[in-house]
Amino acid sequence: MTAQEWLNRREHGAGIVELQLGNGPSNALSAPFLDALAAQVTALDQEEAVEVILLGSPFHDFSTGTGAEQNTADFMQALDHALIAIFACKTPIMAVVNGDIHGPGLSLILACDTRIGVAKSGYSFNGVETALELSAAEIVLIKNTLESHVVRRMFLTGQTIGPVAARNYGIIDIVAEDQEDLWMYALREAKALCAISPENYARTKTKVRAQTLETMRAACG
Repeated sequence: MTAQEWLNRREHGAGIVELQLGNGPSNALSAPFLDALAAQVTALDQEEAVEVILLGSPFHDFSTGTGAEQNTADFMQALDHALIAIFACKTPIMAVVNGDIHGPGLSLILACDTRIGVAKSGYSFNGVETALELSAAEIVLIKNTLESHVVRRMFLTGQTIGPVAARNYGIIDIVAEDQEDLWMYALREAKALCAISPENYARTKTKVRAQTLETMRAACG
């Protein structure tokens, strides 16, 4: 499968560009898929016409299909690369979570600036059940993004939580009732971000994330 088949670009106008994760039906993550995602995010970040990047999925799930077979050096390196590319992206980047999301898929949205999720969806870090290991940058990102009690409860149990709990835990920011509301909220938030000076946004974001980003890169060696 080529990068063009894994990732689809969809224009929403006014400089809002959606990058659809297209490895259906579950958006199973692999090293080539993650490398392609990192490359596409970096490329969009360099396009002057792009004001906001949306990460979405056309499938029932956002990303759920990753298992213990992905415990390889190549996968971990690719995951680190993708997380750092998203976290370091100077352009506003928003996760539009349309369905269930588990494992490293959840880490991908934690690297985003804004996260909107639809109701009737589940969120989990299920490595304790699948034996999926955490990558070096992933551990740093999680510990610097989520409160310690959230990490303890989710990682040590592998439990799946609903969108309201995910919002209370700081995993997502907004819960939408259905797909229509999800995109209404996403485009409304994106248009608000478009109204902010790109230079001011990039400068502030770089300063706010500098220490965590440096630690993520250092952890990768």
